[in-house]
Amino acid sequence: MDILNLGTAKSSFIGDLSLRDLNRLRAVCQKVHKQNMVRAGKAYRVMPLHEVDKWIESMGPKVREKRIKIAVDKGAV
Repeated sequence: MDILNLGTAKSSFIGDLSLRDLNRLRAVCQKVHKQNMVRAGKAYRVMPLHEVDKWIESMGPKVREKRIKIAVDKGAV
């Protein structure tokens, strides 16, 4: 299920993304989260989409675009 959680912000990084890119970035963030949890020796649980979206919003546009490009170039998403 694709859910856009845009909140009430007028200028939202997520709001500037296409649904395809948002889903790509969500997948990248989930992979990074899983790697961090495994590395820390903690049980992995999938992050809820609203938490992933908060994480994306906090990263800013440059990091967001860089992460999408890297993931697409590597064929990860």
